[in-house]
Amino acid sequence: MQKVSTRQNAVLDVLDVQIQELETKLQKVQPLIDELANLKRARAALLNERGTTGGIRSTTRLTMEEVVHTMGDKSWTPADLAEALSVDVNTVRSHLNRYKDERYHKNGDNTWRLLGEEPEDDQGEED
Repeated sequence: MQKVSTRQNAVLDVLDVQIQELETKLQKVQPLIDELANLKRARAALLNERGTTGGIRSTTRLTMEEVVHTMGDKSWTPADLAEALSVDVNTVRSHLNRYKDERYHKNGDNTWRLLGEEPEDDQGEED
């Protein structure tokens, strides 16, 4: 541990006072912050959502419901879908290919859509 100079000690004292004041103010709203965190965890558990803490795990499995819910009636690239689901792009590609022509359709532009969900601009055309 380094030796603290007099000047640094004075700055630390001011910072400590400000930190203590903010912690006192935050104690009043802490129950609201805790309730918000609990509600977000309950929502994520209900929807089987993954954490959005920035980490993408390659070992994450996808459920059909998650992909169908996310895709809706839009076409997606595997990379965009992976980002939306917070999973590795290879996991998405594997899932899409596993159910290709059974649940998902690959468009000519490397995008995927749900079978039966025709894009508005090419309805009525055969693929």
